[in-house]
Amino acid sequence: MKGRVLSKVLMFMALFAFWVLLSGYFDAFHLIAGIICAGAVTIMSHELFVPKKGHQVLRKTARFILFIPWLLFEVLLGGLDVAYRVLHPALPIDPSIVIVETSLQSDLAQTTLANAIMLAPGTATIDVEEGRYVVHALTPEFASALTTTDDVTIQERVAAIYEEDA
Repeated sequence: MKGRVLSKVLMFMALFAFWVLLSGYFDAFHLIAGIICAGAVTIMSHELFVPKKGHQVLRKTARFILFIPWLLFEVLLGGLDVAYRVLHPALPIDPSIVIVETSLQSDLAQTTLANAIMLAPGTATIDVEEGRYVVHALTPEFASALTTTDDVTIQERVAAIYEEDA
């Protein structure tokens, strides 16, 4: 308990110092606004940035960093495919709504998956509810890519980051 309070205080102080550094103003209005914003961010995101003991933060961070180049490559390929479809004279687009089920448990893993789907060109996460994602896909190929990509699904990659079962 004592360590959690100390970590919240340290996080608040770091955020407030960052606010002051970026704003460059030292009048009462800006300092009070910085205190309010740093406090709100600390309260809302402390669990995200400072997880409880035993959560293997460094290992998960390393896995997430290795996930980013793969995701960026997939975004690039998807962007080229969307550009081709949009510029193609026959406009081979067949939008659909797809339900994607997931067994991911943690909020952070589910959020990472939803954001990965949103970043992929041609797909958009419309709704997330109890392990079900409602996704708009520009084509049936984009919809099937949500469940199978290079023999490993996006869900399996996200599950590997957070050490969950996919």
